[in-house]
Amino acid sequence: MFLKRDSQGKLVRRLQERLNQLGYESGEVDGFFGPKTERAVLRFQQDKKIDADGIVGNQTWQALFAEAMPETVTSLDAPPSEALCLDIFGDFRLAGWAEQNLVRCDLSEWKDALSQVYYKTATETIKIFEHADWFGFRAHRFVVPKLRLAFKNLTERGLSNDLKTFDGCFNPRLKRGGSTWSVHSWAVAIDVNAAWNAFGQRDFEMSEEFAACFEDVGFIWGGRWSKPDAMHFQYCLDR
Repeated sequence: MFLKRDSQGKLVRRLQERLNQLGYESGEVDGFFGPKTERAVLRFQQDKKIDADGIVGNQTWQALFAEAMPETVTSLDAPPSEALCLDIFGDFRLAGWAEQNLVRCDLSEWKDALSQVYYKTATETIKIFEHADWFGFRAHRFVVPKLRLAFKNLTERGLSNDLKTFDGCFNPRLKRGGSTWSVHSWAVAIDVNAAWNAFGQRDFEMSEEFAACFEDVGFIWGGRWSKPDAMHFQYCLDR
């Protein structure tokens, strides 16, 4: 693996801290590999007689830290703890994060079964999944494979008509009434059928069979929380 321009995360923060300690002035320790960090890497590589390309691979990392470069997460087999969202999914507040991490969750394969879905209310005239050349929505690249499996489950189990509205995925915001970030901020959660499954509503209309389509591939369902949020499915543990 390697770090280069536009990389981000905890390894980039470690890199920036180390470069600054050594006097290479990589700028603010913000976890984003920008032009100033790149210039600092180039200067370090030149001084250490390493091929100066501004890219941090194992050789440059070894020269900086006297240890092998750690591996970073490139995919997820199971939902991580919510406490690790920032390290695993990146810092959504940084410029370029969305471009680097949000990709199409393309549902074109199941377009016929899902074509009835509207955005937020069943009275909208514009279908939420319709785009110029694809059908679906955008989500974090690590979670898209799990989302596709969940929607595949809905269609194969004959539950696609139970999906009435799509109420959002990527929405950088604080949790309702809280001071910590909602997992929607990383586009690793979706809300569906919100009008019938409001936050705190105990007589919600989300069926166990519908929820299982997401739970079976690792999503956590808010309908099981002490204060239900039955519209909500997230690919990380804990609230």
